Amino acid sequence: MTVRHRAGRWTLGEKTDGVFIVKKGGQYEAKILTDSYDPSPEDDERSVRSTLIEVPDVGAARDAFREYVRTESR
Repeated sequence: MTVRHRAGRWTLGEKTDGVFIVKKGGQYEAKILTDSYDPSPEDDERSVRSTLIEVPDVGAARDAFREYVRTESR
C-alpha cells in the first residue's frame, strides 16, 4: 500500500486503483472509494464493518481524509 497523504499519526494509503485506506497509528479506521474503483464479483471493497466514504476522485479522497481526521481528532 502506497501512502498518499499523512497528517500526524494518520495516513491515507492507496490499496488499489480507487481504494484508499485511512489508518491511525497503523490501525485501520476507514475506507474511501473513488469512482475509478471497479469491483470484482468475488471481492467488493464496499462490504466493510466500519466507515465507508465514497467520493468522485483522488482530490476528493484527500479532502475526505482531511475532514475525517479533523472530525475524529476532536
